[in-house]
Amino acid sequence: MSELGMRLRATRRAQGHTLKALAHKTGFTQAYLSQVETGRASPTLASLKKISAGYGLSMVELLTDDGPADNRIVVGREERRQLLHGKGGVVKELLVRRQAGKRMEPLCVTIQPGGGSYGQYDHAGEEFGLVLAGTVDLTVEEQVFRVRKGDAFYFSSTRLHGFRNPSRRRRAVVLWVITPPSF
Repeated sequence: MSELGMRLRATRRAQGHTLKALAHKTGFTQAYLSQVETGRASPTLASLKKISAGYGLSMVELLTDDGPADNRIVVGREERRQLLHGKGGVVKELLVRRQAGKRMEPLCVTIQPGGGSYGQYDHAGEEFGLVLAGTVDLTVEEQVFRVRKGDAFYFSSTRLHGFRNPSRRRRAVVLWVITPPSF
């Protein structure tokens, strides 16, 4: 069983909820939620957001077990938490942890060749990114922008958006900042 699954199952049981009740709250089937809890299914980021809301957890609570806020000024490389190894070849590293009242979420996003968000999403807030390596095709509504190493982007997250690495050989790395924090 995965850490995520164990955390979800423990939370559900502590709250006295059944899979049926959470299926109703999240819009997913009981079978799917059971598979997530037992580690047999790997939910997408969009699914994780729905699941965390249904279980009454923030994304940080769902994906990390960091303990109370300590408001560190410096977080060492070895202390970064990888948030997601989901489908799509995307790894997101939380660059700042345990900050009480933070208003932005800085991430280091690594996108494997051909990987991406596999769909478009919208949510409240704004996003900024700086491509540190490789190339990213950023889609905002119907427009596709080719963003290369050294290029930056900024847009309202209320607009449908998605991304992908068009390369067949090189990974892309993006410093990505989201506000308000999603994780």
